[in-house]
Amino acid sequence: MQINPSVRENESGYPFITFITADNKAENVYFSKEAAKKVSSGTAVDKQMLSTHQIGFTVNALGEERIKLISNSTRITLSDLLD
Repeated sequence: MQINPSVRENESGYPFITFITADNKAENVYFSKEAAKKVSSGTAVDKQMLSTHQIGFTVNALGEERIKLISNSTRITLSDLLD
């Protein structure tokens, strides 16, 4: 799997990253509304940028499941609460 080295935007201004399979099939993965506020066209796709996002799944108006890049949420472990 490969990815485009920078964030791109569609005609409506929604940012996405293009993932490309070994057989050269591409899939654009869009950022959630909240995550999209933190990136723009041309943002480098690197380890640091990807580490601030998680994979999420959503269902569009047609009932199709879509992958989204979402902002990392703040979490703590249960053991931290019990110490």
